[in-house]
Amino acid sequence: MQTNKNSKPRKVIIKVMTTESATDNVFDFFENVKNMETGGALKSIIKGDDGWWLCETPAGKAKIKTHPSKELGILDHTFITGDVVWNVFVRIIPNEKGSTTTWTFIRPNNMSDEEFEQQLEMFDLEISGWKNALEQLNNA
Repeated sequence: MQTNKNSKPRKVIIKVMTTESATDNVFDFFENVKNMETGGALKSIIKGDDGWWLCETPAGKAKIKTHPSKELGILDHTFITGDVVWNVFVRIIPNEKGSTTTWTFIRPNNMSDEEFEQQLEMFDLEISGWKNALEQLNNA
């Protein structure tokens, strides 16, 4: 991620999901990007030969590439839609018999704060879908 040393920090939004699923299960679930379809916003996810996952979003075609470190609970990813590049910082941490996942979003350079907030409004619905899918896997 490139930074401009003369720029002020950009707006940040953090989203959180706590589930009864163990950290390893949550990590494995999200590392297989195809499972993100259960959130409802991403559709027709397929894995390309170059490590990028291709999908359809409400904003059009997108691609996703994960940058995983399972032992550290890090599942950062790059998400590109059109000319907007999102660097998403994901942490999956133990929480008693379950886990807590956080997504830290830093406003992309070519987006206003208002556009940034609007883009992430739907993310809470995705989290709800993912949590339900994970907890169904726990009960299977």
